[in-house]
Amino acid sequence: MSGLMEYKKWMDENLITCLMNAEKSGDQEIVETILFWLAHINIVDEIFRAHLTKTKHVYSKTVVDKLPSATELITSVRNTDNWLINYETNLSEHDRQAVFDFTYTDGEPGQLTAQGILTHLLTHGLYHISVVDDRISKRGYDVNGILFTTHMKHRKQLGPVRS
Repeated sequence: MSGLMEYKKWMDENLITCLMNAEKSGDQEIVETILFWLAHINIVDEIFRAHLTKTKHVYSKTVVDKLPSATELITSVRNTDNWLINYETNLSEHDRQAVFDFTYTDGEPGQLTAQGILTHLLTHGLYHISVVDDRISKRGYDVNGILFTTHMKHRKQLGPVRS
């Protein structure tokens, strides 16, 4: 299945829109909640990007001690999402089954195929964005789309997500 990373980027962009709306409203609690979880999602994305490129990453854990600025985080998320879209787009069916050995941040060994890594990144982000959406919706914010069918409807109407 291709297009998973386009779907992931669409969800991330919807969460970024919520972040910017919360910043405009001065709702610091919502801003910090979104920054924390978006940073976590991005760290995991960057860790697995390193695994896909067989390079070392700089992370010893998947959470931040200090929240990044919204601008810094948004830039990083978009760069990583665009890289993942390009990677997935250029991945042959054969290469999707390539096996990557790696070490989790807890020191345990891991092994996934390229397709498994991409699927993990999608489901990991979907899980956390769903939880964040539930929390922030109680305060009047809405991620405005995390369902795959909603993404496909928007994709058909508007074309691929770009930023």
